[in-house]
Amino acid sequence: MSGLYDIYNGLYRPGELRKIVGFLKAELARTVKTIKKKPSLYYLSYLYRNQRTESISAVLGAISKHHTTARRTVFCDVRVGSYTYDNVTSGGLFDNSEKAESNDYLVMPSELEADAFRFALWKLTDARYREALEQFYQKKSRAVHYIDENRALKSRMRQSAFQNARTSPLPEVDPEEIKRRMRRLSSKVRGHAEIKNSVIRFRANHQQKIFCSAEGRAVIEQKALFEWNAQVWVLTPNGTGISQELNFMEGHPDALPEEKELIRLLEDRMALLKRLMQKKPLNSYSGPVLLSPQAAGLFFHEVIGHRLEGSRLLSPDDGSTFRDLRGRQIAPSFIDIIDDPTARAYGKHTLTGHFTYDDEGNPARRVVLVEKGVLRSFLTSASPIPGQKNINGHARAEEHERPISRMGNLFIQNRNPLSDVQLRELFLEEIRRQNKPYGIYVKECLGGETETSSYDFQAFKGEILRASRVFPDGQEEDIYGVDFVGTPLSSLENIMAMGGQIDVDNSYCGAESGMIPVSTIAPAALMQTMELQGKERGKLTQYSMPLPYAAVGKR
Repeated sequence: MSGLYDIYNGLYRPGELRKIVGFLKAELARTVKTIKKKPSLYYLSYLYRNQRTESISAVLGAISKHHTTARRTVFCDVRVGSYTYDNVTSGGLFDNSEKAESNDYLVMPSELEADAFRFALWKLTDARYREALEQFYQKKSRAVHYIDENRALKSRMRQSAFQNARTSPLPEVDPEEIKRRMRRLSSKVRGHAEIKNSVIRFRANHQQKIFCSAEGRAVIEQKALFEWNAQVWVLTPNGTGISQELNFMEGHPDALPEEKELIRLLEDRMALLKRLMQKKPLNSYSGPVLLSPQAAGLFFHEVIGHRLEGSRLLSPDDGSTFRDLRGRQIAPSFIDIIDDPTARAYGKHTLTGHFTYDDEGNPARRVVLVEKGVLRSFLTSASPIPGQKNINGHARAEEHERPISRMGNLFIQNRNPLSDVQLRELFLEEIRRQNKPYGIYVKECLGGETETSSYDFQAFKGEILRASRVFPDGQEEDIYGVDFVGTPLSSLENIMAMGGQIDVDNSYCGAESGMIPVSTIAPAALMQTMELQGKERGKLTQYSMPLPYAAVGKR
């Protein structure tokens, strides 16, 4: 029935999305007409999200969880003052408090009843307006004591009106078929008694997004994400827990690995854990490191990606590593770095960092960040940043957080690619030249983090999932227990060469404006010197009893 919300489907049809647009526009117009207080309400927008998530988990051949959730929220952006000077401070990096009154009013009705929907918008907008007034006067008060180095910049760029209500069907999956695959996949763990914990997960996330502003913008965008995750864990004889994971995320289910490939990869990870159980963890290392394409992508994401998010230049609390380096060499001359959220796919992979419009309703744009190693530009929201006139549509946020400039699809391009054979030989030569007993080959990373605040040290870390030590003669040995660390400027100087084989890493990225999907596309990278530090460790006691199915198998 039109207008009614089916919790099991959880998505609206095109006509219903347009009906929501009507609700948003009506309340925008009413609010702008009604509020006449000073400081003036000069900008108002609504970012509506309808998000349906279906999650399935399996353990040892049986489905353990299957649930579908749906959440409909609105981020209401209220700005008072003027385009020249308004209530937003520090680029909006810290407008993400979960304690704000307006957070109690984010959720919208599921059924499209006009009065209920507009009542929810009124409640949210009124709270956001009062919070904006408070922010405005706090900003004025702060100016009595502190100098704002960005005072000459406009607070926001005025945008022209346009509308785009085109939608395309979202891909779906058959949950029952997914369950059958998960039972088969998770049952493979039964033959490995050393695996003490395991879980297979599948998640399908569908999002419908509507942006409407008092400037006359109205756009609709839909997106889907599909994920496979497998985790297996062992306990070594000395009480050290070691885990391995498989993570795949795509924008279309057909781009995910086939079942046979997932089984093969899972078997490989369990065999790796068997080998690692017999080894001692590595505690530290400094020397030549070869980063696989996936690991190199994470390296650039943490070292450069976050530091080229231009909203950080508007915060006095940010370290601004590259603030004054535009037009100067920051990386080897064979490296280009581009963020292009308009790209939908690369090779056989969909790019989950793709979007057509950012979360402020601006068209996404391809941005050349680094060209031949020279810093050219930064990613921006609708707020101008020092030294850069144009905005480029990279404002993104998760839910209640204010959208700030964030990465989308980060491409690392190599102007002087080496073959895998050439890169490995150069790696071995560097190990021998430095007279090191071995180098480290980082095959896969689980995630990373970086610190950009001026309050703390400027550093980054990559959490290593798979790695090996490589001896001068080319022999390899699996290792575990370390992560790579470093500081941005010196680490970039240590890049010796890069490969020609490109890989895509689809994942999530967390920052001040929440957790968002991103893609990194990069070749392998050889580091002349890189430091590895030991992971946090805690010794566990052994289990009192053997696994029940392992015991049965010995009868």
